Amino acid sequence: MRELLRHSVAMLRNPRLVALHLVGNAVLLTCATFWLLIPEEHVWQLLAASVSALLLVFGFLWIHSGTLAYAAEPAPERFYDAFRPRISRLAWLALGLLVLFWLMSIVDGWSNSTYQISGYVYSKTPSWLHPTSGDFVYMRYLDYLFSITYWYLLPCVFLPVIAARVAGGSGLRGLRALRRWQYWGAMAVMALAGVWLTHQILGWTPGHTLSEQTVSLVVRFGLAYVIATAAWLLAAGVLGYFVGSASGADEVPFSALQRSS
Repeated sequence: MRELLRHSVAMLRNPRLVALHLVGNAVLLTCATFWLLIPEEHVWQLLAASVSALLLVFGFLWIHSGTLAYAAEPAPERFYDAFRPRISRLAWLALGLLVLFWLMSIVDGWSNSTYQISGYVYSKTPSWLHPTSGDFVYMRYLDYLFSITYWYLLPCVFLPVIAARVAGGSGLRGLRALRRWQYWGAMAVMALAGVWLTHQILGWTPGHTLSEQTVSLVVRFGLAYVIATAAWLLAAGVLGYFVGSASGADEVPFSALQRSS
């Protein structure tokens, strides 16, 4: 467990990596916001919107595929090699995220039907099993179930496979992480920090005047952004530990995988 912690924290010890995420992701988010404002009245505007969208997707895939590749062996001398654009890395990350986001959208659709599902379950259960507060209890538990599935179970199942393929290993190498309780425990901590904690910070509304609330919003958003970034880098370190050579899953070092890919 100590080696896992050391491997994961190594992601935060690289100032270039941290700066790349803090600045790069903010730039991508800002550009995506302005992209929505591009008019589509003329052909050249449609072309500009298409090219801009491709550049945004490429930037996102480049940052995060490089991060996963670097996480397999987070040594400072490997930074530039990990972030050298490679079609195979970008393609595996894009394919994996498409499948993951598709499944997450299905779960999100189920969560929008919580009221109907809980009402149906309530109507089908025997009266002696009905909670005294009605079907609200079922709604609450279903919300918990869908949230855990959406933010924790699906990413935990798919991310190690994606990370393994991006790092040049096999999907089976990523699936081996699912057998380790340390992996599930570490990812649970990252999910709590990156999702639950940031949600609590953004949902907190101190201050009474408009100016106080505006300053609070800026501070809370900045703090949540930093925490979410740190949580993702630590999670990438956890993934890299289990799909790389550090966990002892096999004897082939990451550098050898890179030369053979």
